[in-house]
Amino acid sequence: MTNVNGNWKGGKSVVKYSRTKAIGTKAKFASHKAAGQIARNYKRYVKPSTNLLKGAGKVALGAGKLALRFPGTTLVATGLGLGAKALGKKWGRGYHYSAVRQFDKKGRKRI
Repeated sequence: MTNVNGNWKGGKSVVKYSRTKAIGTKAKFASHKAAGQIARNYKRYVKPSTNLLKGAGKVALGAGKLALRFPGTTLVATGLGLGAKALGKKWGRGYHYSAVRQFDKKGRKRI
């Protein structure tokens, strides 16, 4: 026996309901919504920091190329840096803070 639209009416529902299909459809919509949120997150937060890191990488690469082009200057600059570090260790700390802020043996005893 059929109704007007041609659907079979034999004690079963006209439109079959499948729980798995309903869950799948719900998951599909949720995944679409989540994908949109992830894309917005990427655009707002991830992309700017990625661009900053790319820029830093370009600067470092430029410095490396410069060091290879002019090795004498690089050696002098390295020597100056290491010499300054050695002098700093030899002559002690250059900065002295107040007794409260100075976190060495004396400062730890005061805290």
